This record gives sequence, C-alpha cells and structure tokens, in this order.
Amino acid sequence: MAESLSLDREPCIVLSVVPYNDGRRVVRVLGETLGAVALWVTEGRGKNRQVGKWHPGAMLELRGVTRKGSEGLLRFKEARRTHIPVAMFHDVRRSAVAFFLCELVGKLFPEETAHPEVYTLFQTSLMRVEEEEQVGWIHAEFMGQLIALMGLAPARPTSAGADVLDLQSGEWKHAMGTAEDHLPPPLSQWFVDLTGETGRHFTASFSDRKELIKGQVRYLGHQFGGLREIKSYDVLEQVFE
Repeated sequence: MAESLSLDREPCIVLSVVPYNDGRRVVRVLGETLGAVALWVTEGRGKNRQVGKWHPGAMLELRGVTRKGSEGLLRFKEARRTHIPVAMFHDVRRSAVAFFLCELVGKLFPEETAHPEVYTLFQTSLMRVEEEEQVGWIHAEFMGQLIALMGLAPARPTSAGADVLDLQSGEWKHAMGTAEDHLPPPLSQWFVDLTGETGRHFTASFSDRKELIKGQVRYLGHQFGGLREIKSYDVLEQVFE
C-alpha cells in the first residue's frame, strides 16, 4: 500500500497526461523530491477551466500535496506555472524534442524513486529546448549526460583495435556482433564523448546521428533492465529530416 504523505510545495515537470472521466485527468509528473508520481487533476469548468498548463514538459509548482495511504494517486490544492514556454508551442521541432525527453524519462524511472540531480538535468534540457536556436542535438546530449549522471558511462577503450561498443555490456570489442546491440566507430567514440564533461565537439550526418541516438536508447534500455518503446521517437526523427 502506498504511504501517506503531505508536502507544502513540490516543483515538478509534467511527463504525460491521460484523460479519465468527468473532466478529470491522470497526470504523471517528475517531482524534484518525489520522483515520478501520478496526480488527480480536475480541469474545472467555464473560466476556471485549466487545461493549458497540463502538457508534457510543463514546469509547475504544486502546493498542498497530499495522499492518504489507501488512495494511491496524489492530490494537491494548487498548481502554479514556474515557466511558460512560448517557442516550444510554435516550433514542431522543439515540441518533438520536449515530448521525446518526457516520454523517455517517464519510461526509465520507476514510481517514487527520487533523483534530484536527474530532475535538474531534465529541467535544464527543457529550458535549452525553449531558448537555444538549434535543438537537433539536445536529446542526444541529454541522454549522454544522463548516462554519466547515473554512473553508467562506459570507460574508454584500453585495447588497441577494440573500438566497437557492446550496448548490452558496455564493453569494447574488436568486431561487430549483432548490429542492433553493437555500435561501430566513429559512433562508438561519439557515444563516449557525449558522456564526458566536454560534451559534443563533432559533427555527424543525419543518418549517423539517427543511429547514434538509437544506440543511446538501446543502451539505456539494457542498463535499466528493459525499456518500453519510445513512441515519440519516430515523430522526432521525421521532423528533423
């Protein structure tokens, strides 16, 4: 049974929204201290109807958060925006990146597992989506930083000629195995570069970037013990073609 809780304030980012009934929705958010949790959200009626703030990537502050142990979903007294995105709503590329990040985070982390450092990285990446002129690499850089943050970054190869990254084990090999579970050079080197402190200092074709990102997603899936299909990924790549 879920534990009861009571919080005065909780910063959060909306991950997904599912309509329920009678003007209510089940909204999953990533809370700064709570981790991923589900909320009951009542849309309201007439001039009090508040639907616009509940979208993937929305940054909010919840006030008066409560849950009785037997209820399961959290309830709150008030939700205030802490940032209003503008560019994200008017640019399909920005929207696609934001939706991908939200779906990825929502499917990687189990309920109520707090990762404040992941919350900060997630929030920073969404602000980059809103503010930076070019957004085509933000999701790849986010995944690289996330891999490093979770202590999952593969070490750089130490054996000459071992330049193929095994996405299941994180080890380096001398030859390709199953294509979908191995990343060849130079993609393997770029993969490691994105987990480092210096970040990206390389350029890649659209097709190479696509394979690199697919490799990152598969790697995260293996390291987290399985990852459901990221449905927004196909849309993401289509808008950047």
